[in-house]
Amino acid sequence: MESNERMKSLLKETEQTADPHRQFFKVWFDDNSMDFAFQWMLGTVRNGGGEIGEMFYTASQIEDYNPDSWAARWPEMAERVERRAGASEAGGHFVSAREFYLRAACYYRAALTTLLPHKPEFKELYEKSISCFSKAGALLEPQIEMVRIPFENTYLPGCCIWAGKNGEKAKTILVIGGAETFFIDLYFHLAPSAVKRGYNFVTADIPGQGALPLEEQFFRPDTEKPVGAIMDFIQNRPEADPDRIAAYGISGGGYYVPRAAVYDKRIKACITNCAVTDIGKILQETAIRNQKAAAGGSGLSPFNMRMFQIMAWRHGGSVNDIAGLLERTRAFRFEPALITCPALNICSNGEYLNPASRAMEEHYMLALPNMSKKMIVAAFEDGGGTHCLGENTGLLSALVFDWLDEVFA
Repeated sequence: MESNERMKSLLKETEQTADPHRQFFKVWFDDNSMDFAFQWMLGTVRNGGGEIGEMFYTASQIEDYNPDSWAARWPEMAERVERRAGASEAGGHFVSAREFYLRAACYYRAALTTLLPHKPEFKELYEKSISCFSKAGALLEPQIEMVRIPFENTYLPGCCIWAGKNGEKAKTILVIGGAETFFIDLYFHLAPSAVKRGYNFVTADIPGQGALPLEEQFFRPDTEKPVGAIMDFIQNRPEADPDRIAAYGISGGGYYVPRAAVYDKRIKACITNCAVTDIGKILQETAIRNQKAAAGGSGLSPFNMRMFQIMAWRHGGSVNDIAGLLERTRAFRFEPALITCPALNICSNGEYLNPASRAMEEHYMLALPNMSKKMIVAAFEDGGGTHCLGENTGLLSALVFDWLDEVFA
């Protein structure tokens, strides 16, 4: 009964204020945003990002509501698992080694969810995560290829897996993350499912994502430019069929990808989870507009506040200038009527219940000119009610690739 009342209360909140990270049922933590981050971690298990026992033990060591405790405890588990990976590799047990390395990479990365970027550990833990991920990738078949895609005065770090057999060109899915992601997140989100279905998998951080803000490469509205550089990379690969390249964006990627599709017609299918036609407008609907209340101790939990602080940094502002996000994202908009390729839009039940979010999704779908378009609202009952279906990557993969198989048939 208590659980049902909690969900009813959260559903009522959703109808009043948008919050993409709202979790509708308690898994472990009382802090709703922390519990959302934990269930997202649990969602990586299917694709090798963790083990239930390791994750729940780590959660038991984290102080509820404390973002610094979250950042401190995950590296402890990562180090234990990385040591096991090294021992397995030294003993010639390569399957065990790659599984340990993948989990260690994911655990190191988990700490970065709430670790302030000016801390020296931020870059150190990022590099440890990438190192473990690279070691795992070298032990997989097909291998994960680590890439650095040239872009303006920097490079876009990422990875790819080529699924074609005997030199055949294969369908390709380019996956772009959101406002808080690192490129390895997208591997755990979708990559194994893509390869099983014969798709090349490509992902990379664009300015604002991963560790690029450390180089002062912050989010920018013209995402067609970095995504275009990634498309150049894909088209120059002999493994990719240029007529069957899809681009898929999650969370903030629901802006970055369709915005790119407006300008780059090499994208032959556009997938959003979920569509964000105007980032500034949706931010106004979140708890950010209640900053005075939050500063007074209500509205945002410390964990949620920390995530907004890091998002402010990723957009080129101070971690103490969360309100400045509204101005910095004012130009982050696009016109969906200019997207000419087939399009799939997936939205979680929880987000769709918010009037502002629902209006944006419906505007997007109505404006798309190509009749080969589809919208799916994932239901709570199917285990897909939370932001981007991070808790159910199996369902998500089926929705994405069943549609894409038909488009590319």
